[in-house]
Amino acid sequence: MFVTNLKLAFRNLLRNKVYSSLIIGGFAIGFVACILIALFYRKETTVNNGFTDHNRIYRIYDVKMKRFNLNWDLYPVITSDYAAVENACPLDYFQNTEKMAVSDERTGKSVFLKHLAASTNDFFSVFSVDLIETISGKPFNDRESIAISRELAFSLFGNNNPLGEKINVGNYFKGTVSSVFNDFPANSSFMADVIINSENENFRLSNTTVNGKRYNPTNHFVKLKDATSPADFVNELNRSTAFEALDVDSLALQKLDDIYLSDLKLKSSHSKGNPTLLKILMAVAALILFLSSINYLNYWISMQYTKLRVVGIKKSFGANRKNLIIYTLIEVALGMSISLVIAAVLTDMALSYSGVIFGKQLIITWQDFLAVLPIFSIVLVILIFINSITPVILLSKFKISEFLSGIKEKSRGRQLWKKALLTFQLTVSTALIAIVTIIFRQMNYVNHSDPGFTKEQLLKIDIPYMFQNTKLLQQEIQKLSFVENTAVSAGSPGMINHKYGMGSEENSIDMNCIYVGDNYLKTMEIELLEGQDFLPGDLNRSCLVNQQALKDLGWNSYQGKELDIVQPGGYNVIGVIKDFKFESFHETIEPLALILTGADDGNVLSVRLMAGNKIQQIEQIEKTWKKFSPNEPLSFVFYDDFFQAMYVKEKRLTSTITFFSLIAIVLTCMGLLGQVFMICMTRMKEIGIRRINGASISGMLIMLNKDLLIMALISFSVSLPASWFIMQKWLQGFAYRTSLSWWVFAMAGMISFLIALITVSWQSWRAATTNPVEAIRYE
Repeated sequence: MFVTNLKLAFRNLLRNKVYSSLIIGGFAIGFVACILIALFYRKETTVNNGFTDHNRIYRIYDVKMKRFNLNWDLYPVITSDYAAVENACPLDYFQNTEKMAVSDERTGKSVFLKHLAASTNDFFSVFSVDLIETISGKPFNDRESIAISRELAFSLFGNNNPLGEKINVGNYFKGTVSSVFNDFPANSSFMADVIINSENENFRLSNTTVNGKRYNPTNHFVKLKDATSPADFVNELNRSTAFEALDVDSLALQKLDDIYLSDLKLKSSHSKGNPTLLKILMAVAALILFLSSINYLNYWISMQYTKLRVVGIKKSFGANRKNLIIYTLIEVALGMSISLVIAAVLTDMALSYSGVIFGKQLIITWQDFLAVLPIFSIVLVILIFINSITPVILLSKFKISEFLSGIKEKSRGRQLWKKALLTFQLTVSTALIAIVTIIFRQMNYVNHSDPGFTKEQLLKIDIPYMFQNTKLLQQEIQKLSFVENTAVSAGSPGMINHKYGMGSEENSIDMNCIYVGDNYLKTMEIELLEGQDFLPGDLNRSCLVNQQALKDLGWNSYQGKELDIVQPGGYNVIGVIKDFKFESFHETIEPLALILTGADDGNVLSVRLMAGNKIQQIEQIEKTWKKFSPNEPLSFVFYDDFFQAMYVKEKRLTSTITFFSLIAIVLTCMGLLGQVFMICMTRMKEIGIRRINGASISGMLIMLNKDLLIMALISFSVSLPASWFIMQKWLQGFAYRTSLSWWVFAMAGMISFLIALITVSWQSWRAATTNPVEAIRYE
């Protein structure tokens, strides 16, 4: 019986090639989208799972003070006083520096450093990072020890033994290579090319002063023993009196597994995922499968009168509901199996473009396959069941005598359901077009809005720490024929290094500060609204403030005012500059002061270039750089690229939503195409008779497409409030945002309607222009 039903199902697919292609193609496209989303979801939700015993590793944070960076001196207390702790380590790190160089002091060879960390020997026990070779059997054998990655060891020393070699990390830390460690798990929220020994106070990456007391803030990780309750350990921590002098308050634990997708709004150097995007993608995956199922059900309802005779004959020969269910299950399973095979091939091709779609390159490993397989199998079984049982339930309502006699029941209810399903598809497509359009508008607004300074043709060169020739370098670059202006600063738009609290208790503000050299306003092309630009006599005495600072300080005028920060007596305010964006559009403009210090210890050289060949200009600047720093690579970025990098998540969201929106629109078009095929088929004789009686081709097209217009109007009225609400919520994440203009939604509705109209019109036109004699010749 099974073989017979399989043959019948296969024969039925071949008999209806157009419908079979649409059904199988629709599910194949849907499966590709869902497989890609499932792989991305697994990659995002398994970050840090590559560390051994990752489920027992926690990060400590201060709930009341809202921070992860706690006093380094917490570390020896935790490791010695608590039996529940198997091991613990402090961990501070700079992620994605890409401007700090590591150099071999013997040869002078340098390479860029991306990830720098500071910890202790216990780090390698907590995080199970393997050591390849060491001097003493430990990662750090003394306070000046430095551990480097295998990749960095090869880049610096080639095949030579790096152990015992002296290296210089960004002119900040000088030490001896005491060990080489293996690569971190690829899917980790933090990495390290270099790990320095933070037992050495000079090797700690951060320091701060609170109430006159100086300490080193850092992350703290604990690895709890098996069967230890995290809640009990936290309670024990908070009952302890050992932390009273360590500037901590109410401590809590965060799972290592939760760091990447955490909802905690605390500053952290860990790379962060986008849990909202994951929720959106899971909803999109369900929606795509639903659209594929709608297409199948619409095709089946359209073909019901063809199937009724087959079912009637089966029932007249004794087939019961069970037999019908089995046959339908086999038919649907066969179609979906073919779809799945096609989807597997298409997914393999699509993986090479996953970096563009998701912002991350996806691969299928055996572990990923085994993890996704059970969930995908359950979804597949549910889809087969739903798409099998629904037709059988509908079929069971018909009488055998009507199956065989050809009498057609009134089908208004079924027509309404069919139209409702197609209207839903159009609604989804219209909403997605509106959403994608608004996302693109916001990104265009971000990229092209005036930031308050001219970022085009403006180069940002990073100056290494303790660089001795900043002034000479600036002078030599200024001499280049294509350079308009240059300025040195400590900090820059997009990179504020200094912030100071000031004002009274009733009106206290945080003042952002950029220490600048001469010519800064001219180089950055920042508008001076009041007062005067810096003069040579203003060095270390004067500053300029922005409009927001004037407002937040409650000043009516800058004249006679001082900023009482940093040095005794503060700085005289000599003018007001126009507000400019020095952070992303997610943040409002904050108070800012430009302080003239000459910036001899500046870390940024801004260079205003003339229009020309940028590649050749950079080559000339690089030659000048090598005169002063032959062993250290030039680190630079254009300010417009620098600011665009702040919107990586938004760009990822744009590309991802656009891709899957196109898939949803394609599925909608396939549904409409299948529908118009059946309409033209069932009304062919009506069309022939109307044509013989003088109906025009345009009249036939209007008759065949009028339902589409009605469905488009309904879908627009439903999609408009839904898409408006969704995008209103999304735009709230930006302090400066585009408007939700009415024409965006009107355009989305029009585009959706035109796509649908083009999809169905060509088939309608074929039906309307068919020779009417062919349609009624056998009547």
